[in-house]
Amino acid sequence: MQKETRTGAGIVEQVGTVNIPKPAPKKHRARVYMLSTGIEGWTENDILRHCRLASGRNYGCELERKLDIALERIDEKNPDGVGSHFRYRFKYREDVERVVQLVNVHAAIGKYPGLSPREVSDILSLYPATNNAE
Repeated sequence: MQKETRTGAGIVEQVGTVNIPKPAPKKHRARVYMLSTGIEGWTENDILRHCRLASGRNYGCELERKLDIALERIDEKNPDGVGSHFRYRFKYREDVERVVQLVNVHAAIGKYPGLSPREVSDILSLYPATNNAE
């Protein structure tokens, strides 16, 4: 990308600028992490640990509302035996494909790197093909 500037004498010069990709926003990081967990799924604490983001439940709930999908919620006992927490995961491969598409659309709009075809292939390989008519 070239940018015009004026010198002290009023002469126009071409100055090159470096295109540095914008960092991905937190929603992008959370969505990519959720996609990369495969059928094992994720917990709110996983998002906190791996993405350094609080309110891990909100990212999944937003996808449910935005894409009209339903995440599977698995109730797991806490390691200390007191209480439990939910593990979330995508029910259908088709839902994963919709999230991948959303991630890449938002990346293009926001001008930050999206998922490459190789990354998409790797993510989809984590989810078996299913019949959505269950």
